[in-house]
Amino acid sequence: MKIILYAFSLTFIASGVCMILYTAESRNVFKRFVQMGMKALSIVAFLAGLLLIVSASASHYPWFLRVIGIFSLAEGAMLLINPQDIMGRIYAWYLDEASEQTFRATGIITVIFGTALISWIV
Repeated sequence: MKIILYAFSLTFIASGVCMILYTAESRNVFKRFVQMGMKALSIVAFLAGLLLIVSASASHYPWFLRVIGIFSLAEGAMLLINPQDIMGRIYAWYLDEASEQTFRATGIITVIFGTALISWIV
């Protein structure tokens, strides 16, 4: 279970650093992920949520990881159901209309979460 948490934390740190330093390139990578389709993204969100919930016991704060896992499961369900293309509009705003400062702020939050996650592993 620790390996899963290490993988998540290193992925969060690496993607957050890329979002901060290489904003335009990171947006293009995320746009390609969104172009895979909402069904494929929902499967990824479901799997990430399940892995976080299952591996939460290897953390000092398992309740927090379970909450994040539940949010990921909810995002997967929202991507699958996608009423009135709400997720498409959210992704379109974030990837096309949001400022670079917003994208970098998301990267900073991602780096902080990844660093906290790696320090919480028992």
